[in-house]
Amino acid sequence: MVYLKGEEKKKIIFSDIDRTLAKEGVISDKNIEYIKKYVSRGNLFVLASGRSVLYTINISKKAFASKYVICNNGAVTYDYEDKKIISIEKIPFDLVKKVFAIAKKYDTRILLETINNIYVNKKMHEHEIIIKDVTENFCKENAICQITISNKDKKVIEKVIEDVNKIDGLKILNRCRILYDDSYKVNGNIWIDITCPYVSKGKAVLNLLKYLNVDLEESVRIGDDLNDLSMFFDKGLNVAVENAMPDLKNKANFITKSCDDDGVSYVIEKIMNDEI
Repeated sequence: MVYLKGEEKKKIIFSDIDRTLAKEGVISDKNIEYIKKYVSRGNLFVLASGRSVLYTINISKKAFASKYVICNNGAVTYDYEDKKIISIEKIPFDLVKKVFAIAKKYDTRILLETINNIYVNKKMHEHEIIIKDVTENFCKENAICQITISNKDKKVIEKVIEDVNKIDGLKILNRCRILYDDSYKVNGNIWIDITCPYVSKGKAVLNLLKYLNVDLEESVRIGDDLNDLSMFFDKGLNVAVENAMPDLKNKANFITKSCDDDGVSYVIEKIMNDEI
């Protein structure tokens, strides 16, 4: 394949948000500057997050990234400008009901995440919608893509994990780092993300590449945590930030600077200068 002057060999960058692109939801000016430069040259910068659709869209707009977002750990891929669902994996009603019962059993907070809304049993933010129970009609009208359960007490979450693991047809795809890294400092609640068993960021990346007709080898994937590991393929470029978990760093082709040191902008600069 022949590339013209000023044309990147890497056409699309997929980046995690938390502790990769942003810290506590804040993106540095330098990261935004380089995302703008990369996108202005006809490339795509796509956020691939465990966060909700609403949150990911908000961060994507702040970052001046591309209109495509991968959300809920890969359960949803969405074109937010055209309001087009590219792919979605819904959790069936009977499984939503079982998880809701577990949250009630341990009196813990639960979030039912859809493309347009977040339904909760305990409201913490203005945009959330209170729901007392789930019904079959509710699940027909609202495609639940991911369920998040959170609590300040680690022991409570560990009990929730035991109960959720007994439910066939679901998996805990992502979890607060304190649950597998004792050195991690918790800022707020301890949480777990629950999805259908075949959901992953990696699968969503492949689906979007196919949809956009972009080769895997022309893509870059940047992450820091274990839910990003599924994006690290044998082709293309796997990038771990310096503050990433060891499993990611071991599989990375390139280790960029940490999130605190604008690691995303650093790797974009290297790509545009054809240095990696």
